[in-house]
Amino acid sequence: MSKLTESEYEEYMQLLKTWVQADKALEGQTQPSGGEAPAQARSAYAAVQDFRSRYGLDGEERGAEAQPVAEGRR
Repeated sequence: MSKLTESEYEEYMQLLKTWVQADKALEGQTQPSGGEAPAQARSAYAAVQDFRSRYGLDGEERGAEAQPVAEGRR
């Protein structure tokens, strides 16, 4: 696993916040709309996964440590 610089950490935190906001918007929907909320949630999730993959945070080296975050936000 690589160590993140301060700017990389800030980027990661922003991606996580965006993902959480998109997920909450998706949960708050009572009826399906034009698909905007699901698309935003998928895009935010993909961005987080891409970041994790680029910086070695995808759980392959860390094992079970990375799973609670991923499982808790799906």
